[in-house]
Amino acid sequence: MTNTETDFLPNKLKQMQSFALVTGGAGLAIMILSWLAGVANFYQGYLIGWFLALGFALGGLLVLCVHNLAHGGGGFLLRRPAEASAMTLLPLMILFLPIMFSLDRVYPWAIRDASGTSVYATDPIVGSKLHYLNHSFIWIRYFIYAVIWVGGARLFWTYSGKQDETGDIVWRQKMRFMAGPMALIYILTLTLASVDFLMSLEPQWFSSIYGVMVASGHMLSMLSFGLVFLTWLSKWEPVKSAFTLERQHDIGKLLFAFIIFWAYIQVSQFIIYWHANLPEEITWYMNRWSPGFNSVSWILVLSQFVVPFLFLISRSTKRNSQTLVIAACFLLVIRVVDMYWMVAPSINIPETRDLYPVATKAMSGSAIHLLDLVGVVTFGSLWFGIFLYYFRQRPILPVNDPYFSLGVQSKEPNA
Repeated sequence: MTNTETDFLPNKLKQMQSFALVTGGAGLAIMILSWLAGVANFYQGYLIGWFLALGFALGGLLVLCVHNLAHGGGGFLLRRPAEASAMTLLPLMILFLPIMFSLDRVYPWAIRDASGTSVYATDPIVGSKLHYLNHSFIWIRYFIYAVIWVGGARLFWTYSGKQDETGDIVWRQKMRFMAGPMALIYILTLTLASVDFLMSLEPQWFSSIYGVMVASGHMLSMLSFGLVFLTWLSKWEPVKSAFTLERQHDIGKLLFAFIIFWAYIQVSQFIIYWHANLPEEITWYMNRWSPGFNSVSWILVLSQFVVPFLFLISRSTKRNSQTLVIAACFLLVIRVVDMYWMVAPSINIPETRDLYPVATKAMSGSAIHLLDLVGVVTFGSLWFGIFLYYFRQRPILPVNDPYFSLGVQSKEPNA
């Protein structure tokens, strides 16, 4: 291999990082200017983009937990992308501050009167939740989530680096020891964070399965991205030799499993609410079956379950890199639709405004806006640029791992 070939991938990754950060920075400037100018749709677009990026970051953390517990070959290939993805959690939590400083402009429960009391204090449903949904307590929880998620990502990053340097199995054991508790803590904190930052957009509504529904989406995001990224890297060594047909098939099967799991969680929640048919429980679905959004709901069902299920159920599809990448790219696009479906109907649908007559600033916007696309591009670019910054700091594949012998590992960093 010539020096030119050896240098191509590091240089290409650096160029991609620069382009992504510049694009994301320009988009963020547009978003912040719209925030300062008081554009109502800023909040919807910002939430859609931020939650989309958070799905990749927290999906990386969950992949690390699963990999270090199972020690699968596919997880070995995903470890570096997952580590770099999880390390983006700190900047993403910082980027949520514009929403934290605008709680009363986004969430109905956060609106206060002149005396500082919630305007929904007398509401029989929302009022009973204000001991949990209040400005002080949500700030405390925000910092707790940030410390736990960023701390978990940093520990995995540190232990993996120590193993690369020393080859000592003790670091592998440390990662495995923390993976189980971290997975449980992840589910607990994600459930609470999903309630705080997504579900409380409609504070009268409640669901005990909401956090798991969000977590399944995180895995779909990270696995889809991981497949696309690894397939692209497989043009060069060492991934070219390591990304065998069997390992590709393993990751494809894992993606297929989470497609089914996502659908199972969605259907389980829908059946429970449909069967009970209680007014306070069906508002979330009423918003998503309102005119305009009913078509988005059908698109999501078909595109994030039916189509990929039929596509990936075949063994030959999961063992064909081109078709598998097409499926993964398709799912990445539908993840954007999913985040729009999760956020927008809770803010800018007539049924929502009727339920919360004291409207937030966000509710004065429109159901779909150019800033929705700007938010997706902004946070997608920022996340990818920060991801590449961390990814370039380590060898493309873990080295000195006692559980794997690839014969192609290089101890030189790829940047």
